[in-house]
Amino acid sequence: MRYGFYTGSYGEAGEEGILRFCLDTREGTLEKEYGYGGIVHPSYLCIHREKAMLYAVQEQVPEGRIHALRIGKKGLEKAGSLSSRGADPCHLMLASSGKLLYVANYTSGSLGAVALDEEGIPVGMTDFKQHEGRGRDAKRQERAHVHFLKENGGRLFVCDLGLDRVFLYRGQPLLQEGVLTLPPGSGPRHLELAPGHSDMVYVLCELSSQVAAFRKTGTGYELVQSLSALPEEFSGESTAAAIKCSGDLLFASNRGHDSIAVFRILEDGTLKRTGIFGTGGRTPRDFALFGDYLVAANQDSDLLTVLKLCRESGALELTDIRASAVRPCCVLSE
Repeated sequence: MRYGFYTGSYGEAGEEGILRFCLDTREGTLEKEYGYGGIVHPSYLCIHREKAMLYAVQEQVPEGRIHALRIGKKGLEKAGSLSSRGADPCHLMLASSGKLLYVANYTSGSLGAVALDEEGIPVGMTDFKQHEGRGRDAKRQERAHVHFLKENGGRLFVCDLGLDRVFLYRGQPLLQEGVLTLPPGSGPRHLELAPGHSDMVYVLCELSSQVAAFRKTGTGYELVQSLSALPEEFSGESTAAAIKCSGDLLFASNRGHDSIAVFRILEDGTLKRTGIFGTGGRTPRDFALFGDYLVAANQDSDLLTVLKLCRESGALELTDIRASAVRPCCVLSE
């Protein structure tokens, strides 16, 4: 099978910070097809397939930007850009309507809703929320740090690493309707939902390196389980990064231990860890699943590596398929 995907990075303006690759699992190859430069730190990407538009953040202080790139046969072309109205935008999500783009500003602790025109080009911010407060960790949680957004069933889940909370918003304008509270010092970074378990939310905590499983109740969400993404014997420094679901398996990456933890989702929605597997590179910030193959973006090795998945056992095996990329930190399916 052949799979196309894009990578975002911490590349500088003079480097090809966005790359398109093709993974051929039958031939065992991973080849760069083209690149795009000119954006500083395009660290996160998302795609509007209907409009053939790729969006990239420009992660900078004191104010970042959102870039729209038209996907053509020969590569990417700049279509427009807009201020994110905050420092270090680190995540983008296309609304299910296809008419809005949500952005998370990490350092300034805010989120915004951006209107898209008929071509999918961002034309203005229609809503903006500023979070306030701080967490237990004086160094990492000195203020709000909005890190991730995910829409589901009309709700927008918003991870705030600085406040140890996942906020729930609904509607336009966005109105807060609930909150998921994590243990102090956890640092919720990303979250995932699983098919067949609509009552569950799985939150990956950057600072504690744990996956927290929440179950929906009549009045909100209840924390029912927390599992470490690190081996019990590990004593070094490591922070969790990305969490993804494929079938009944949940995957979480560790930066420091440089690995992917794999969990089986059981019938009741709780988790059982099946193993932890090295990625063959340093600082796997993001990854994506393509069939039974996982592509890991190893930021501090300038390297993409490919692991083969055994779905029956939940094990990952490192292959010799790899490719170079400048400080890769996002993997986005075409």
